[in-house]
Amino acid sequence: MKVAVSYKAQIDDILIKEKRYRDPEFSAGKLAERLGLPAYKLSKVFKAEYGVSYASLVHTHRIQDAVRHLKDHRFTPYTVDDIGTYVGFCNRQSFFHAFKRIMGTTPERFRKLEGGKEDGNSAR
Repeated sequence: MKVAVSYKAQIDDILIKEKRYRDPEFSAGKLAERLGLPAYKLSKVFKAEYGVSYASLVHTHRIQDAVRHLKDHRFTPYTVDDIGTYVGFCNRQSFFHAFKRIMGTTPERFRKLEGGKEDGNSAR
C-alpha cells in the first residue's frame, strides 16, 4: 500500500514562515529541490493542495504582505514601488498588475484610501 505524502505543511513553512515568497530568486524549481521532488511533480502538488499554481500562491502572499505594509503608518516614508520590491516583485509593472488583479485597485489608490489605518502591531 502506497502512502500519499502531504507537502502542504512543508510548503507553508518554507514559503510563509520563512517568507521565501519575498525572494524573487526563489523559484518553483528551488522549492521542488528543497522538498526533494521533481519539478513536474511540484505542479501536481500545488494543484492538489492549493488549487492554484506556484506563481499564483506566491503572488497572493506578496499582495497580502504589501497590503499590511501599505496600511501601516510606519511605512508611509516608503514609496509604493519600495514596498513592491520588499515583498518580492522584480518590477513595478508586475506588482501593479498582480495587486490590481487581486485587490481590484492599484496599490497607490489603496494606500490613499487605507494607508495609516494600522499601527504595525499585526504579525509580519
